[in-house]
This record gives sequence, C-alpha cells and structure tokens, in this order.
Amino acid sequence: MSALFRGPEPLRMALAARSLPQVLADVRARVGDWATGLGLPGHTVDDIVLATHEALANVADHAYPDGAGTAELEAACTDGEVRVVVRDSGRWRAPASDPGWRGRGLVIIRGLAEHVDVHRAEDGTVVAMRWRLPGTSSDGSRPMPE
Repeated sequence: MSALFRGPEPLRMALAARSLPQVLADVRARVGDWATGLGLPGHTVDDIVLATHEALANVADHAYPDGAGTAELEAACTDGEVRVVVRDSGRWRAPASDPGWRGRGLVIIRGLAEHVDVHRAEDGTVVAMRWRLPGTSSDGSRPMPE
C-alpha cells in the first residue's frame, strides 16, 4: 500500500531586496529547518539551502540593482517532491562580459537541484527548483511503513 507524502506546511517569505545581504543567514537557517523537517538526508538539506541562497543572491545582484524591490520565496513538499520557488518583479541587467569570480549562481543551482526552470519575463523572473523525496515513486507515492 502507498500513500501520498505531504511534508510540513509550505514556507513562504517576502524579503526586501535591499536587506537580502543582511538576512540571508537567517533565511538559510529557516529553509534548513524546514527541509530538515522533511526527514531528508543532510546533504540534500544542504543542497536545498545553498540553491535557495544562490537564487536569492541573484535577485539582489541582478533584478534590483538599486535595491528597491521584493523577493518572494516559497518552499513546499507535495506529490513526492520538494519545490522551492524564488521570484522577483525586477528587470535583470545584462551580465558583465567578464564576471570574474562571480556570475555562477545558476550554474551552482543547476548542479544542486534535480530540476531547474528559469522563466524571465517583462514582469520579473521565476526560478523553480525541485528535488524528489528519497523512496518516492514517480507518481509521488511512498511505501507505507509496516
């Protein structure tokens, strides 16, 4: 017998872009606590925390160069997947031709998440990251404990 696994309540945050550099440590802790509540292995929790951090750092760096704007974060667990979405309503500036040691946020995110969708539009950018729960089938079910 299988059951659809649902984790803790979704985590939702609205963050002022101007304050992101000061609050990212607290956001990482909250995301880590939330992901730990799913019973995920530590390395997966770390991947979720770092990918979320990188997506939010990209908002501060690219969507709102003047610091005025909001980043929205939503983390949820449904149908056997952890899904983290970071969205902004800013206009991304073009990356530098030589970013130096910077400019690798999306590369890092794609290396950490099992699936990443990035949607850029006139009204902002959405970065959606997903991880499948261990022991979950493709239909989102998990075996029931005996």
